[in-house]
Amino acid sequence: MKPLLTTPAARRNAALAILALLALALLTAAVLPVWLLHRHYDAHLREMARQKQTYTALNDARPMMTNAVEVLKARDTKKFFLKGTTAALASAELQDVVKSAVESNGGRVISTQAIPHKDDGTYRQVSTMVQMAVNIQSLRRVLHTLEGREPYLFVDALSVRSNLPSGFKATPGFEPEMTVQIDISGYAAVTEGAPTPGAKS
Repeated sequence: MKPLLTTPAARRNAALAILALLALALLTAAVLPVWLLHRHYDAHLREMARQKQTYTALNDARPMMTNAVEVLKARDTKKFFLKGTTAALASAELQDVVKSAVESNGGRVISTQAIPHKDDGTYRQVSTMVQMAVNIQSLRRVLHTLEGREPYLFVDALSVRSNLPSGFKATPGFEPEMTVQIDISGYAAVTEGAPTPGAKS
């Protein structure tokens, strides 16, 4: 068997192939770093352009946000909070508000129990547990009243228990009463220097 590179043509072709490979390697070594560098700077430029667009949008919205803050400052925000200056007074106020909402909408308060309050900076979360007897329509009106009134109140938990025996057949137009228990809370401003017995942070 004759060697592959014995003829002049074969040796010439091999030399040309080696030369082409060397030229390709040199070209790759020269071009690849430049391409990687350009890709790095292109990505950096895109990120800077995105940041510029974000900051421009924020700057454009700044006057509107400033006006909104001024409007909020001008409002009487005290009406959104319970007026009681101590935890006991705020809790009593909260219970009176809930009792009034229940009774004015056809319900009946069975019991109320204050829940230990929580202080968070300059605000105090006051909560109470209320058990009531209402039908489904009255319950809807009670919740709507509590949701839409001032000061702002929040229903943290709600449980409903039917008082009907098994097999009960409802009479058309008759809405049976249910026993409903809700945990409801509101917020009051903390008076500096006022004692806060039992406070939980």
